[in-house]
Amino acid sequence: MSSAEEQTKECSKCGQEKPLSGFHKDKSGRLGVVSWCKVCVSEYKKQYHQKNKDKIAARQKQYRQENRDKELERSKQYYQENRDKMLEYAKQYQQENRDKITEYKKQYYQENREKMSEYYKQYRQENRDKISAYRHENRDKISEGMKQYCQNLPSMIYEIHNTITKQIYVGQTSVYKRRWNSHKSKLRKGTHPNPQLQKAWDKWGEDAFCFDVVEELPCDFNKEQLLEKEAALMLEHISNGVKLYNEDIPK
Repeated sequence: MSSAEEQTKECSKCGQEKPLSGFHKDKSGRLGVVSWCKVCVSEYKKQYHQKNKDKIAARQKQYRQENRDKELERSKQYYQENRDKMLEYAKQYQQENRDKITEYKKQYYQENREKMSEYYKQYRQENRDKISAYRHENRDKISEGMKQYCQNLPSMIYEIHNTITKQIYVGQTSVYKRRWNSHKSKLRKGTHPNPQLQKAWDKWGEDAFCFDVVEELPCDFNKEQLLEKEAALMLEHISNGVKLYNEDIPK
């Protein structure tokens, strides 16, 4: 044979005769390659990983804990050297898996609500000056970003349901589902302006309530039109004997 690339070797695992390019290199091995072909090595690693998944995960976790600073530095350096590539990959992944990511975040938050709440509370306390400085330096940018974000959100008529008592709170908003987050934030703090809803939340707990969009409307829907639709829905519920948390009907 005229060159090393044309040479072949028999794999000691599968017994097939393959070109040297089908084997991983090994200077100490015969012909400068390992005895198993790449396919057999790959299959062995795959089977080993499946059989020892928990063991491998525990070993990797222990390594990360013992080499935390080293791993952080390595990740930081890799990100700096591949920033554009990683940003493009992350953007594409988020676009292709938007629903999956949203569902994962929702589930993770539900399962780790107290842990996350404590983490964010501690972070805010330890970084109060840093957060304040950032907001001050970027207040125009933040304000403009929020304004633009809210302008593009559709309006809606919504309901907050007590799944246990079946009592309902009817509302309207021009900032779409951000409104639910606003309600939850105030209810968790005990500062919600509707005392009946706050009392029920304190009694039955957050898991007893769900948020439903009754009607999605254009982002340019004006306030008077929203109030009219909100009042109409409240009157409909009252006529059907549904008990509401709302104290007044918009006029």
